[in-house]
Amino acid sequence: MAAKLLIEEQTGVDLTPIPPPKGSGLLPKPMNRESQLRFVAVLLFLMTVAAVVFAGFNFQKEREFAVPDDGVWWVEHNGRLVADGLESSGPGAKSGIKIGDQLNSVNGQDVKSVPSLERQLYRTGVWSKATYSLMRQSVSLDSNVILAPAERSLNNWLRLIALIYLGIGIYVLLRRWTAPGSTHFYIFCLVSFVSYAFHYTGKLNDFDWAILWCNVLAGVLQPALFLHFVLTFPEKRQFVRKHSWLLATVYAPGCLLLGVHVAAIRWLEATGRLRWNIDRLEMSYSGLFFLVAAAVLWYSYRRASTTILRQQLKWVTRGYLMVGTGMKVSVLSLGLLPLTFGYAIFRYRLMDVDLIFKRGVVYTLAAAAVVGMYFALVAGVAELVHMRQPSSGPVGLILAVVVTALLFDPVRKWIQDRVDQFFYRTRYDYRRTLLEFGRELSSEPDLTAMLSSVMDRLSRTLAVDRVAIFLGTGDDAKPFVLSKSSGVTPPNKLDLTFLSAPRPEPAGHLFFENTHQVPRETTGSQETIARLDLNYYIPCRAQQKTIAVLGLGKTVQGDFLSSEDVELLETLGGYLGIAIQNGQLYTSLQQKVAEYERLKDFNENIVESINVGVMALDMEDRIESWNAQMECFPVSSWKSSTACGRTQGFTTFTNSA
Repeated sequence: MAAKLLIEEQTGVDLTPIPPPKGSGLLPKPMNRESQLRFVAVLLFLMTVAAVVFAGFNFQKEREFAVPDDGVWWVEHNGRLVADGLESSGPGAKSGIKIGDQLNSVNGQDVKSVPSLERQLYRTGVWSKATYSLMRQSVSLDSNVILAPAERSLNNWLRLIALIYLGIGIYVLLRRWTAPGSTHFYIFCLVSFVSYAFHYTGKLNDFDWAILWCNVLAGVLQPALFLHFVLTFPEKRQFVRKHSWLLATVYAPGCLLLGVHVAAIRWLEATGRLRWNIDRLEMSYSGLFFLVAAAVLWYSYRRASTTILRQQLKWVTRGYLMVGTGMKVSVLSLGLLPLTFGYAIFRYRLMDVDLIFKRGVVYTLAAAAVVGMYFALVAGVAELVHMRQPSSGPVGLILAVVVTALLFDPVRKWIQDRVDQFFYRTRYDYRRTLLEFGRELSSEPDLTAMLSSVMDRLSRTLAVDRVAIFLGTGDDAKPFVLSKSSGVTPPNKLDLTFLSAPRPEPAGHLFFENTHQVPRETTGSQETIARLDLNYYIPCRAQQKTIAVLGLGKTVQGDFLSSEDVELLETLGGYLGIAIQNGQLYTSLQQKVAEYERLKDFNENIVESINVGVMALDMEDRIESWNAQMECFPVSSWKSSTACGRTQGFTTFTNSA
């Protein structure tokens, strides 16, 4: 089921059901995307709860049931058991058993295979004496072995690693479980949890058989799931995109190995040699798949086209190689793989889970409160119905539960909204508010005021302490200038040519993980980038032209922005580019109006200062204006303020003039 879910998620399999033949009635309504996601979420939740409960019971039963062990590794040879390995301080070594000894019987019962020996050990029990009849170099001898509990402390360390896997998987899933790859990674972590946390006790009752088969299934699924994940994360490899059927073949060896396990238990004779061969086959299968995954990771890291992608793969690749070399030292090195994934996720936002610690606690508390209130309401309504209508019986109780469940969803949404508003206020739904702010930018004609409001809103919304806006000049020698900044100490000489330099990366923004190490830039640009200490440069475009560049540093807590934040800023950059362009046009228009006003005042001053009377008439011979010299004529008793718009005596006036 896990393989089917993952293949459909990665390859985009059409989930639309096949329509029934004609005449069979209405077509079935296909399951929409939201319903699919809800179904997968419920399924994963149930699987996780079941895995955790089974692991807890398995740990409890393992502590209660002690497995007797003699500290000798017996193998079948020529119809008899021969000591092939020996623990130096085990019960067998203390009783005098040596490598090469042949075991004939235990407590008088003939043993010829490992299963028959284990049956005798279980019958004898822990801390009991078992009499071994041995043959050493054709000499018969007896040895009394005090059976000790089998050493299973390694299982506890494996359970710790299982919890690490599960914790990181939940960490990834809770934030954005619909993001590409997050569901796949969680299923891999859940399968790894089952593989490391489930250990059959040896009682082999129904529960122990379930634990055994779950462990076998998880063991064959884990390598295939991880290789599948590596082939499709952070993006599908080229050959996988061309041949999508390769993802299905990844699971074929695991299915064959599972068939070997089934055949060995149902049809083959149980022997120690058979178990050893199956274990070696399983280890070879896991080792081969993990080596292929390591090669794919290393290849992807070497061929990464962007800086952020290279950083995303760096810690995963190196951590994976550390796991391979550390296995020779300690089994705890298995924990390095999920830890490096977790560090890469937290540090470089592989799957946008950086907000989980900020929101996860709130939602956990809210969910706990919701669950408590739900059961309290159900119990209260049920008890009320039972007291008021005692004859209703179980039907009344069921009806009360159904009514409470139907009424509870609006209450849950109301509580969630109140919690979100209390804890996050304006920052919780900042995507909507910031985009609305971006759409309203063009309504501000003053460019300086608009840039100041942008910087203030970004600082408060994204909690960044360094923001700068660089405006384009249209000059190739100096393409951008620093217009506004906050928290930035600009150097005297800025070399901003790196903002317009052509780059092979297809990314829509510039990202510098370490502003003091940018070897690909020029010397002047390196100094400028280091002094500005801005990690993100978001272009603000309008009409396919970069109008400005928005620069931002890390958050106040010293974290990088999430890719959700960067995508939001890229969207905001489009609005900001249009707003800046409108602001520049408005500023240019204001300048032209001011020039026109100055030119008009200059011309009027010239007309007023000359010694010749000047009068302006319109097309209907009405006086529009004249200068002060016209008032000096004796024939005119009009003032300039009263003459405008009059036509009487115009002919006489002109003749007298």
